[in-house]
Amino acid sequence: MNAQSASKAHFPGISVVLCTYNGGRYLAEQLESIANQTRLPVELIACDDHSTDNTLSILEDFSQRAPFCVRIFLNPKRLGSTCNFDQGIRLAREGFIALCDQDDRWAPTKLERLSDILIRDPLLGGVFSDAVLIDGDSNPIGISLFAKHRFSAAKQRAFVTNPATILLKHDVVTGSTLMFRAAMRRHFSAIPPSWVHDGWLTWIIALHSHLSLTSEPLTAYRIHAGQQIGVGPSHAARRTLLQAETRRQHYGRVAHQFHDLLLHLTSANKKEYGLLADEIRQKICFLQKQSMLSHRRTIRFLQMLLMLPQYLRYTRGLGSLRNDLLLD
Repeated sequence: MNAQSASKAHFPGISVVLCTYNGGRYLAEQLESIANQTRLPVELIACDDHSTDNTLSILEDFSQRAPFCVRIFLNPKRLGSTCNFDQGIRLAREGFIALCDQDDRWAPTKLERLSDILIRDPLLGGVFSDAVLIDGDSNPIGISLFAKHRFSAAKQRAFVTNPATILLKHDVVTGSTLMFRAAMRRHFSAIPPSWVHDGWLTWIIALHSHLSLTSEPLTAYRIHAGQQIGVGPSHAARRTLLQAETRRQHYGRVAHQFHDLLLHLTSANKKEYGLLADEIRQKICFLQKQSMLSHRRTIRFLQMLLMLPQYLRYTRGLGSLRNDLLLD
């Protein structure tokens, strides 16, 4: 038995699911970081969303020299990132699945550290890590992903104990830092259009299994001008988002997300979900009230005072209060 076969006998293989779209500028750097892992994946699944730049040629060149299988799938028309990741996850053939963005860079030990955590605890459905934020020139910008999310050590402990208490306030898991067991796919169903893939997967893993974390920054998460979603979209992208959606509309959209999550929860028909379902209903009600806050600041202030307990329970707290007070 060779070394690679022996190692595979001791732990499940890893599928890396990479989704690309016009990612030529940074893709080669990301691919090299995957090839330099201390524990290599068995396969890289690259789902390209109808790129028009040199993304495909970079993928095809890499596939010829990669130390693992590279499977390239070309979408005949654009699916969008969520549907693209959804199909990539279903194409994975190994026991562990790691999600990958086209413009990041991985620490050499990323796959080894995350898979070791899953191996040590068979009850874990998934695990995610912190990341350092880098700019378009690959320079650190001096803050971590957890810090950007205000995901403190206390919140991290609370998340491991009861992730819903944190997830009802705000998202903390970025898909490109996540690894999960392929067995979790039986719970995923199709990702609802209202959700971005990482938010939905986080909830589903937390509901149907256990989700853990490591505070090690195992990814260099890139913030750059072409970024359209994620932690730090460009100023141009932010302007586009603001033009397309007001804050009140945002609250309505997130209420729709949680309504879809509630449908998933109630369809499972498990008694242990009863209290959480009630919490989600209250979160939806709160979001709907936020979406209908008065345009008159004095009246809005009084409305918000009455909603103060919900602000403390379902938002980041003072920052959210300030944002809503200054809505107009």
